[in-house]
Amino acid sequence: MRDGLWKRSRSFRQAIGSTLHYQPLTLRDGRQRLRQDPSLARAAFEEVLRFESPVQTFFRTTTRAVEVAGVRLGEGEKILLFLAAANRDPRRWEDPERFDITRKASGHLAFGVGIHGCVGMAVARLEAEIVLGLLARKVEAIELAGEPERRFNNTLRGLARLPVKLRPA
Repeated sequence: MRDGLWKRSRSFRQAIGSTLHYQPLTLRDGRQRLRQDPSLARAAFEEVLRFESPVQTFFRTTTRAVEVAGVRLGEGEKILLFLAAANRDPRRWEDPERFDITRKASGHLAFGVGIHGCVGMAVARLEAEIVLGLLARKVEAIELAGEPERRFNNTLRGLARLPVKLRPA
């Protein structure tokens, strides 16, 4: 287990890549806030998960007839859940298109919920908090060193390539 969950968890790698891309690079104010207050690392990661969910969709099968938002679904029907859309739902999130590392982003669906929750979510949160906290303390600036390249996948959203330059603090 030398490499931990890093090699086994594509969604975690996608989330960290998105964190590096959105939080410190695209939104310099967020990067500065995190440098000033590294305790915001967990909140920054949660906001990235809400804003740029690595898992975009998930299929489920109904186990019984049910009504959802006025639509009747029968037993055994396949449904596609758009987790990313739920994480930007204006009925749940104030100004959902704005990225804000001080937002209380608990309740996002990036890790699923209940019995369908990600078994590695606690480890992912801890790893992200450590990585972002260290970057905030040890790195003055993270700059793009080339164009990010999207990884195209029907379920996962993330980057195939994110060339960056780190400037030490």
